[in-house]
Amino acid sequence: MPPTLAPACSGCGAVDASNYSGSGVGVWSASNTNGVPVDVPVAIGGVNGKAVTLLYTNGAVAQAMPSGLSLSVMQPVLGNLSIQSVSSAQDEQTLRDIAEFNRAGWAAMADGKRVASLSEFAPPPPRASVVNDTKSWYHTDGTRRAATLVKQVTTGDATTVNIWVETTESVPGKITSTIVDTLAAAYSGSGGIYDMLASVGGPLWGPHSYNNLIAGSGQPVDIVVLNFDNNNQPFGTVGYFWGLHNLKATSDARSNESLSLYLDSETLYLGGAAGMKSMKMTMAHEGMHMQNFYRRGVKAGQQYAFDSWLEEMSAMMMEDFASQTIDPAYNAIRDVRFRDYVSYGNGNYNCNMLSFTGFGATCESYSVSGSFGGFLDRQLGLAFYKDLLTRTSSVDSKTVLDQAIKAARSDSGFNQELLRWTVTSNSLMPAASSPARYGYPARVDGGFTLPLIDPDLFRASRKLPVAVPSTLQPYGSFPVVRSNVGATFSETVRVPAGTTLSIVVY
Repeated sequence: MPPTLAPACSGCGAVDASNYSGSGVGVWSASNTNGVPVDVPVAIGGVNGKAVTLLYTNGAVAQAMPSGLSLSVMQPVLGNLSIQSVSSAQDEQTLRDIAEFNRAGWAAMADGKRVASLSEFAPPPPRASVVNDTKSWYHTDGTRRAATLVKQVTTGDATTVNIWVETTESVPGKITSTIVDTLAAAYSGSGGIYDMLASVGGPLWGPHSYNNLIAGSGQPVDIVVLNFDNNNQPFGTVGYFWGLHNLKATSDARSNESLSLYLDSETLYLGGAAGMKSMKMTMAHEGMHMQNFYRRGVKAGQQYAFDSWLEEMSAMMMEDFASQTIDPAYNAIRDVRFRDYVSYGNGNYNCNMLSFTGFGATCESYSVSGSFGGFLDRQLGLAFYKDLLTRTSSVDSKTVLDQAIKAARSDSGFNQELLRWTVTSNSLMPAASSPARYGYPARVDGGFTLPLIDPDLFRASRKLPVAVPSTLQPYGSFPVVRSNVGATFSETVRVPAGTTLSIVVY
């Protein structure tokens, strides 16, 4: 049976299948569950000059796009990108390699070295370091750097936090005591980044059943400040967590045998206030990677590690929750991820949600995953996020997310929330008139504050596609804007198989 258009919101501007109320936001949709493309006639009265957005949202299989679809002419200028997006191709490849090691590579090195239970094997805790100790630290470029322990603090749960600074960077004009104190307070202070991570997702490290990993007790958190690339410039790659260093050196000689985060020194002393803010957000983001590595990979089993798209989404969701505490005037999703989603290139709409490509040529995957994650945070809340982080009901990442959504909203799921997110974001739906289950509403939840995000405020920087792609990517979307519409909007729209057509009027 061919799909027919029907209202897709309640208490909104969609009066019925063919009429708009004249005010507010109206949303209609038609899903093509047939195996072939079909033509859907659209006739909505009462539009009276309002702008109309036609939107395709795809399912699991790539689909050919209709060849006769006409587009509005939009600005060809590339939007401003986030400071995290200026890393080199080599930096991007290094980050992807680290992510894959954290997901699966470590387990291959642990093969055959797992013992029967968490309590059977308990290696001795590490020797405690003291201020002014110097240690050699392996970096991603293959070099070893001498760094000095310059500050040691303790968290509320008695975990030691060591801040190490590359010895040649611990000089006047570079990494000063003020920078070190600021990092220590942001990470270890009461209610700071460590406390937020622990309250949301539990311990960053603990008992385990592998005899080739560092001890599960007595581990400090090492924050290691190195000059990543010695290029006299801030930003680019600003931080990382690498599970390699949770291995014993007997398994991999490169290992620093440390539960550690790595931060770029030049970003701290050349990046000004923006550099410090970026570093605080990085500690929250990479701290979630550290936590996921233990909770999902080491403790539950490597098969439960998130795929890259969900791993990165979960880390950016942590940034979202942590932003208000780090800087009340800043939100990582509102001010970076959503902005880049609608302005990188000609928008990141036709991107496969399940294929993480980093800062790719056609898709900026951080903005895609981050924007969707921020939508889910506000729609479903902290309990949903905590459930997602700990859920091991499936080894398939999409299934885990789908099940966590269903647990929070029983009549929904991955596909339904993806559709409402694409409708919200692709149409730049105004926050003030967003129907229930659409939009990025403000939310106060479990001591965290998520600010409202108003997509309408991004109209000046939003970029729309200037050509129709040959293929609609799996779980991708594609918006088309119709302006100067008369009293009735009327058009016959070809809808690819497995795709939902949405019409938004406001």
